[in-house]
Amino acid sequence: MAAERPSTASEQALVEWLAEQISHHSHLYYNEARPEISDAEYDVLWDELKSLSPNHPQLQKVGSDPPPGSIKVEHLFQMLSLDKSNTEDEVAHFVSETTAQGRRFVCQPKLDGSALSLEYRRGRLVRAATRGSGTRGEDVTANARRIPNVPESLGWDGDCHIRGEVVMPLATFRDSYSDVAPNPRNLAAGALRQKHAEAGKGRAEDLMFLAYGTEFPVGDARHPDSPNPPAFEFDSESITWLQEIGIEVAGNEVVGGGDSQAATAQIMSVVNRWTDNREGADWEIDGIVIKLDRLSKRELLGMTAHHPRWALAW
Repeated sequence: MAAERPSTASEQALVEWLAEQISHHSHLYYNEARPEISDAEYDVLWDELKSLSPNHPQLQKVGSDPPPGSIKVEHLFQMLSLDKSNTEDEVAHFVSETTAQGRRFVCQPKLDGSALSLEYRRGRLVRAATRGSGTRGEDVTANARRIPNVPESLGWDGDCHIRGEVVMPLATFRDSYSDVAPNPRNLAAGALRQKHAEAGKGRAEDLMFLAYGTEFPVGDARHPDSPNPPAFEFDSESITWLQEIGIEVAGNEVVGGGDSQAATAQIMSVVNRWTDNREGADWEIDGIVIKLDRLSKRELLGMTAHHPRWALAW
């Protein structure tokens, strides 16, 4: 565990301590599936560092590098993090910043699991990798193939990278694992990354993969025999397409229209409804992800080193 919090009289020492804490807890969360603090406590550290040193390099990092000894995978498409909000004013600011690019948004449940990228080549699964640092993850193909709803082949014979979350259904956790791990998220992450099946540990066969997006290789990165990808105008169309080719999705709700105030009100209605119904969900949900739906407008907004400018997590 890192050193105790220094006196706030020394701002630089506090900044360094906060950065060390964030790095330490990111490693435990992403690489060892044994967090020492809650997500809320982690967010407090993050927000405090951001308030003291908004351009600190630690705030530009995504996840944590894969641990030594693991097989590394370079992500063709970065798996970035998300900017966060916890007030309606912050959502309204996000809407006002993006409405020049369109007032149609897609809302998805933010699943509390382990991020995974599935790479399909000519419609067949060839690799699965964790988020890792966002640019480089850990190869977990063998375990991903044991997840029941991860198809070995798609109902489309092209190249794509499907991003989603690996979760353990709450019913499975309660029935089989409640005395093994403190929560389903830790168990899912551990089962996905384990090298050998261990008695009492989570089984990949008890996990689920739920997709939230897809990317299509171009140029030399695409197999010469791969068909051209579908021409989607909206991200929500790609989510429907994923279901059509055999991939289960996290959920999808499109809102928009009217002015920025009306769009914000619609988004908050979705947020409040999901929050009220979270206890009845089949898996753990720790928020909502709000994304600009029109894909061409996302290109105009671009990304930072840490997160896309066209998405926000509640």
